[in-house]
Amino acid sequence: MPPESADSIVRHFIEKNGGVIVYVSDDYGFTRALRNMVSRVIGLRGDALLPFTSLDAAVEKCVELREQDIPFVVFIERMIDGRPSTDFIIRLSRECPEARMIVLTWEATQETVAYFFELGVSRVLVKPASANKVIEELAEAISPTMELHRQMEHCRKLLEARTYVAALTASDRILMIRPDSARGLAMRGDALMGTGQVDSAVQAYMAAHEANPIFMAPLIKLAEAFRDMEDERALAYLKELDAISPLNPERKIDIAEQHLRQGEHAQAERYLDQSVQAAERETRSMVGDLTERIVDAVSGVAPDLAVKYLNRVIDTKRVLGRDDLVHFNRLGIILRGEGRWAEAVEVYKRALKITPEDAVIHYNMGLAHWEGNERMTALDCFEKALRINPNFYSGSLGAALNIGSLYLDLRYPDDAIPFFEHVLTLDPENDLANTKLAQARRLARAQPESSRRHHPKDEQTLDLDNLPEPPKKKKKKHKPFTNLEL
Repeated sequence: MPPESADSIVRHFIEKNGGVIVYVSDDYGFTRALRNMVSRVIGLRGDALLPFTSLDAAVEKCVELREQDIPFVVFIERMIDGRPSTDFIIRLSRECPEARMIVLTWEATQETVAYFFELGVSRVLVKPASANKVIEELAEAISPTMELHRQMEHCRKLLEARTYVAALTASDRILMIRPDSARGLAMRGDALMGTGQVDSAVQAYMAAHEANPIFMAPLIKLAEAFRDMEDERALAYLKELDAISPLNPERKIDIAEQHLRQGEHAQAERYLDQSVQAAERETRSMVGDLTERIVDAVSGVAPDLAVKYLNRVIDTKRVLGRDDLVHFNRLGIILRGEGRWAEAVEVYKRALKITPEDAVIHYNMGLAHWEGNERMTALDCFEKALRINPNFYSGSLGAALNIGSLYLDLRYPDDAIPFFEHVLTLDPENDLANTKLAQARRLARAQPESSRRHHPKDEQTLDLDNLPEPPKKKKKKHKPFTNLEL
């Protein structure tokens, strides 16, 4: 039987399967040409073509089609409104993993094509393109070799169901049809890995990489396999992946983490810089998430790097909003961990310009002042947090202990008692809270006239010069304060 023509594949997709073509483009010339060429070559009805200029609307439509079990193919411009459409591709891949995408571009380098394939793009079409070329690419996206496609889908489903022995048999069928299939070899590697045959899986991944060096999946699997074994070859494979597809910011963080494990901070910082630059250029929506991941990776071993990247993400934002408070809070906590409490206070002040009534920011700023031995200022911050939200500390043993402890240190035991009692409602066996509660009660009995803090509402002025001095104690190693995360 002769192979099916591209025209008939597309016609069958639309007329028999009820499929549609979604195209996202602000190139009105191409939009018009696509409609004309598809209608002329295949004679389609108008409702099979769905044009969009809004990325959000296009994603929503694709999700709707997926939920209605309507098959679809998406044409997406590489650049929309002067910006890369990478965010759209990532979002659509996440929302609709089986979506078939064709990227439209005026030029395509090996690096961009490799990154598109890594993100789940089916085809890349360089404009201008003839009607025949457009239809051929559309047909390829819709249906590769049918029997091979069926076997791959079957194997993929078995792998997803973790029925690895059956998947191994299915991968054999794929390789009987096409022995050099890189995807089939990679699936075989997955099946072998699932059955615990790690060495054989690594060999299958290596064979897949040799069969198609630009196919990313086997290299990714190899890097994961060796990373799990803490093998130095993980770094080599990650760098080989980066050479093929250097636009992927996530992988640059993987490489940096490997360098950090080896104590090579300068090399790690170089890849982290490249990661942020790639995200700022390609996927702005990922910058915040990437920064969080970078901070997670480096804060334990290189806090200075964590400070650098958090400052960078804050400083590069044109408009700061509530969603950015998590970056300010994290930065303040790291600075305080480094003993840089005054810098942390300045960070919290910047955060309060965004949301002056955020109880958590006021509380954490109070901790910073306390660490700088500015206890009265710290107490003012705690009380401001309590006025904003009297229950903000509820459920946090550490926060309640901190507030109660500061009241007790400043000899306001009546104010301290409710916080220690709150800790004991959460953890009745908490030794520290029991001890401090007993101290607070003894002190309250000993000084009944001055056991409560004088709030501004009680008096017009407060004589800070005559505040009672706390009793002198032997110096103890200070335990870290409990921060509150946003």
